[in-house]
This record gives sequence, C-alpha cells and structure tokens, in this order.
Amino acid sequence: MENKNKWTPKRICAILCIIFLVMIYLGTLIVAIFAPEAGGKLFAMCLFATVIVPIVAYIYIWIYTQATGKRTIASTPEVPGEKEARDSAEVAENHQDPNA
Repeated sequence: MENKNKWTPKRICAILCIIFLVMIYLGTLIVAIFAPEAGGKLFAMCLFATVIVPIVAYIYIWIYTQATGKRTIASTPEVPGEKEARDSAEVAENHQDPNA
C-alpha cells in the first residue's frame, strides 16, 4: 500500500465528522454540568447528530464516488468477471445487424 498519509476527500470527511461529534459530546457534557435545564435538549440534539452525521458523511462519500468514478467504501462491491461480461455484452450490441 502506497501513500498511507495521503489526504483524500473521504479521509478529510471522516476526520471532520469525528471532530464534529466530539465537539457536540463535549458541549453537551459542559452544558449538562453548568446549565442542567438546557442539557436535555442538547442531549437530544447530540443523539440526533450521532445518527445523522455518519449518514450524511456516507452520502457525501457515495456522491464523490459517482462524480469521480473512483471506488470507495460507498461503492457497490465488484463481482469477479462482471466487467468482462459487461464489456463483451457492449461489443455484442455494437456488432448487431442494424437492419434486424
């Protein structure tokens, strides 16, 4: 494996998500200690973000995959021989008799 320290968009997205979630957790803890009456709403927001942020990150990575054509964790798995079968089907379609 080459370029283990390469900063790819998916790595940047993952790091930003982690930082965002950690900041929310710390903020929730601090608010719960110093202002307990507001802690409940912030805790609910924290739970919501814990679910939504990874989903949004996954969607971003999937869109990046579709836009660039690169394979990422959001790509569908490639079946062995699938590309060859697809290529041979395209060749067969291109060589069909146009009068038929």
